[in-house]
Amino acid sequence: MKRKKKSTQKTILIIPTKAEQLAAFQPLLSADEFAELQIEVEKALPPAIRINPLKAPPDLAQALSARYGWTLAPIPFCEEGFRVQVNDGLAVSAALEHRTGQYYIQEAASMLPVALFDIHAGDEGLTLDLAASPGGKTTHIVARQNDRGLVLANDSSQGRIQALKVVLQHWGATNTAVTRFAGEKFGVWFPTTFDRALIDAPCSMQGLRTAESHDERPVTDKESCALAQRQTALLVSALQAVKVGGQVVYSTCTLLPGENEGVVEAVLGKFGHSVELVDVTPKLPHPAPGIQELDGKVYQADMSRVVRLWPHRYQTAGFFACLLQKTANLDLKTSDAPTHSMEGAGFYEFSYSETEKFTRDFISWSGYYLAAYLQEHQRTLVKRDARVFLFPRLLLEQFRSLPVQSAGMLLGEWEGETFIPSHEWVLRFGAQCVDCLVTLEDEQFAIFSRGDDLMGYEDSMQSAAVIRVVMDRQGRLAGRGRIMLDRLKNLSSRHLR
Repeated sequence: MKRKKKSTQKTILIIPTKAEQLAAFQPLLSADEFAELQIEVEKALPPAIRINPLKAPPDLAQALSARYGWTLAPIPFCEEGFRVQVNDGLAVSAALEHRTGQYYIQEAASMLPVALFDIHAGDEGLTLDLAASPGGKTTHIVARQNDRGLVLANDSSQGRIQALKVVLQHWGATNTAVTRFAGEKFGVWFPTTFDRALIDAPCSMQGLRTAESHDERPVTDKESCALAQRQTALLVSALQAVKVGGQVVYSTCTLLPGENEGVVEAVLGKFGHSVELVDVTPKLPHPAPGIQELDGKVYQADMSRVVRLWPHRYQTAGFFACLLQKTANLDLKTSDAPTHSMEGAGFYEFSYSETEKFTRDFISWSGYYLAAYLQEHQRTLVKRDARVFLFPRLLLEQFRSLPVQSAGMLLGEWEGETFIPSHEWVLRFGAQCVDCLVTLEDEQFAIFSRGDDLMGYEDSMQSAAVIRVVMDRQGRLAGRGRIMLDRLKNLSSRHLR
């Protein structure tokens, strides 16, 4: 009997045309709105940025416009967000302010989910981000909490964890911890623990407009149904994980109803006695309601309370988001979370005397009052070999034994007898290092800020420390340098290029 030869022909996935994608959504809109949608999706998405209040001056939007000739238009549902018209100026991704983390490039629709939370400035609470990578929404949460409390940023994919860590590092966050587990586990492991949770769920990405992070791709009904099942499980996990009274935002970057209104309907159908769908209409300047029926089936939940961002309504990619509030316990099963010894991984908290000595020495090196920051922001010094970290105290108090991929911020490391503050710490706090802060003229700053050493540099500061924090006349930080015999050695070059 002859064996059949294995086919070597590759399966070719054909991406539907824009007209074919649109046709699937035509029954969900009026004739007039569908005509507007057809026009809108042919337009290129303008770049959008979200300003980082941890680093940026209050007038950064005006400064960017004056410096680069950009036209910035506010995003109506996100006070920190702006669309940018470049006007033949410098690319948004090439500006020093972006390279040093003063703003994050993010499609406007993706700024909606975190804007739906009720977070007061300086919130000290616990926030869970269940599917966090690449980290844009996580940084938004950090900003809204003013880097207070703790944000546990989880992603199940090992391949995406590094991107998440880099984004948080670039943002300058100290109140985060990164984990890698299936998001469905958190509700079982940590019931009624968090003040809020975000689940920006893995989805089919049928948003009708191509963004850098949301490429067009084909999707089958079977795949969409499988995604909806996982999305439902993740949303249930988030609801189980928050305290009674806690908030959960559910969002996707797809317009397929089965992954949006369908998921909300499924969860409310099962837990409606314990969960309320909150009306978020007041958070937008004009309504963007969900659909109330599909294929003749009427949803029982009031979908006017959710947000369905058709591209023509707010000139964005397609997007969905809603806010749920937990009103009672879900009474679901629980189990113990995995544990890991922090000390076994080589991390050790500073003792009281070690902290006192280190912070006293830190003032003499830099002029920065680290002890005051530790106390005010509830941070703890942790060491691993020659490196010193700022850890959120809440992490050590409530999740000390939870295995984490990273936590807090690297403060710096020892090189012999010299302590070198990290690049990320300098870009966040360097302007307060009055004893080692040097202000360069434009020509020298341009050389240093592109990553080069400053040859022939003559230091005039009366400081025994060999590290300098570099700033220009406009108050922009470029990083740190080390005093050498013939130059200021750029210690930040790999970050600036």
